[in-house]
Amino acid sequence: MAKADFTNVAPECWARLKEGDPAALGELYDCYVDKLFLAASAITTDRELIKDSLQEVFIEIWHYRETIGQVQYPQAYLTKVLRSILSKKLKKKDRTVWYPLEETLAGLESNCEDIMISSDTDRELNARLQHAMAKLSVRQKLILKFHFYEGLTYEQIARRLNMKYQSVNNLAFRTIRHLREIMMIFFL
Repeated sequence: MAKADFTNVAPECWARLKEGDPAALGELYDCYVDKLFLAASAITTDRELIKDSLQEVFIEIWHYRETIGQVQYPQAYLTKVLRSILSKKLKKKDRTVWYPLEETLAGLESNCEDIMISSDTDRELNARLQHAMAKLSVRQKLILKFHFYEGLTYEQIARRLNMKYQSVNNLAFRTIRHLREIMMIFFL
């Protein structure tokens, strides 16, 4: 069975959703759930937390459907909602973790050293990434921003930047490959 093509479904689905059509919510779910799961996997490895958050995204979309404005980029919108929900859940989860005092004190000395090493490594990694990013063109930076931070597809990016899809795809591939090469030097 061929996978459904949802490229033109989203605008019509949003309109039907706002009118209260539950089938439209199901279509949006089918269209974006896999992409949203991948986006959430970049934030946490807790699959149950991701599944709960995904359900909450679509519950909120249904609950607030009448007040949601016109959504031009549904995947980006849903990704932002998901990140917000995940962020709240992760903060709440971190606050509810309790450790016995003896375990905390026993591991404190070794943890301080680990934290210092990790902090130095993170600073160096961040500096190398900043250096690599500074070498990118404005278009390369925009493509990365639109794809990884706003959740846009390469087709949406091509329309936004008035470029051909294949050009965006090629530029994104070369940009990511270039960043990986620079970052791999760090790990050698």
